[in-house]
Amino acid sequence: MDHQILFFDIETRARPEAVAHLPEPTAPAHYKDVDKIAAYIAEKQADQLASAALDPDTGEIVAISMRRYALRADEQTQVYLAGRDGNECDLLRGFWEAFDDAGGYVCGYNIIAFDLPFILRRSLAWGVRPPLIPRLAKYQTGPIIDLYGILFNWTPGKSLKTVAKLYGLPNPLPDLDGSQVAGMDEETLERYAANDVDLCVHLYEMMAGIYFESPGLSADAADDGFPF
Repeated sequence: MDHQILFFDIETRARPEAVAHLPEPTAPAHYKDVDKIAAYIAEKQADQLASAALDPDTGEIVAISMRRYALRADEQTQVYLAGRDGNECDLLRGFWEAFDDAGGYVCGYNIIAFDLPFILRRSLAWGVRPPLIPRLAKYQTGPIIDLYGILFNWTPGKSLKTVAKLYGLPNPLPDLDGSQVAGMDEETLERYAANDVDLCVHLYEMMAGIYFESPGLSADAADDGFPF
């Protein structure tokens, strides 16, 4: 087998114009204290904002990190940011070009349940047609390799950061998580997005040969960067 594998991860945040149309939270009728009412509403609004970032109808992609996996020690994860490398539509077009170049062979963490459905819905919103349509079926080990699904046998499991901690995977950014993405500056977001893909690569290498066959990847599979 001489194909490449495209490791990828997306980072999302709530879209302000969508959040503006969310219903205003109200406190329970038995709340009488003004401060408690205000605190309750503020908490529910924060919950709404966090949930909106995870919903493709109220959220948007602000970063896509990708790494073409090959037997090359110098291979690096590339990160593309909305605002630096274009808008969300540009990120989507670039992702689908890389996805097509990889022949649909991709790997990530929870990509069948989250990343790919989110990308597809945002592609629908922008009118971006993928050149190769992914098959989002569970219980597969290829061409889409969902490390989360495979590791936990397609039942609810643990976060990538928790898995990294449990199995000793190198994680130089243990204090950052997806809930902080909206407040990250560009440099921090780039480092965080790249780290998620690097963690997936380390987890893939640990799982290969145990949960799935380790493919023989060509040494020249990552020869020319990404299409941005």
